[in-house]
Amino acid sequence: MSRRHRALLGWAVVAAAGVMLLVTQADRPAAAQAEELTSAERTQAGNIYASQCATCHGAEGAGGVTSAGDPVPPLAGNPDVTVPYIDLVIRVGRMPPAGDPYDNRSREVLLDAEQRRLVTAYIAEEFALEGSVPTVGEGDPVTGREVFAANCAQCHGSSGAGGVAGAGAWTPPVVNADPVTIAEAIRVGPFQMPAFNSQQITDAEIADVAAFLEVVSQEEGTPAGLVELNPVYASGFAAVFVLIVVISLFIIAGRPQWFPDPSGQPTGRGLSRRQRKTRDEQEPAG
Repeated sequence: MSRRHRALLGWAVVAAAGVMLLVTQADRPAAAQAEELTSAERTQAGNIYASQCATCHGAEGAGGVTSAGDPVPPLAGNPDVTVPYIDLVIRVGRMPPAGDPYDNRSREVLLDAEQRRLVTAYIAEEFALEGSVPTVGEGDPVTGREVFAANCAQCHGSSGAGGVAGAGAWTPPVVNADPVTIAEAIRVGPFQMPAFNSQQITDAEIADVAAFLEVVSQEEGTPAGLVELNPVYASGFAAVFVLIVVISLFIIAGRPQWFPDPSGQPTGRGLSRRQRKTRDEQEPAG
């Protein structure tokens, strides 16, 4: 092989390697997808992270253990921590935790939308997180009802009201969740919730579920504000109702009753001893 041919072959290898690198970077859902902050925004976001996150997760995002002995996951180098995960836990008030972060019940959201945007982008940039905050299109509520019934209702209830799901597990209500929260929760699978990939629930089906829950959120509840009772509460309500009926029957059966005979004279059945004595004293002597 001539020197010229070897040179051309070398350039071809370099070009092929460059193309492969570009393709790899294009397909990779890396931190480059996260929002870029201005210098002023980055300073503001850094202050939010320092005051709201670094106490537990550390300035370098290494995680650790709280003073109470609870484990704190690292943010850096953790494949389970993505941009949607960070946005979700802040969006629903899991972080920063006002109480137990593992408690599924509704909680106060401490950071507003702008603070959430800034600190999510900061964490993504600082610790090279992958992914991005999803966008959710228009969906079909009829299809969404079917998808929700097949994949979500067992824990969250048929109308997304949440509550006690059995075995002491508490599932949060999702009926008033915004579409982005729904999409992130389905894909991330936070805490005890399983994650669903795009083969299990497609992006279009996520939009359908969000549309269904939006329709349900507009439904009027009972005078007590209920749209549904989750299975555990429904069973408890039925048990209490049956108990009330049984107690009422016992009370009614034990009360004295007055039954007149056909002649129109009281028979005395069901009268107390004092009532019968009074009646006998009032009757004329035969």
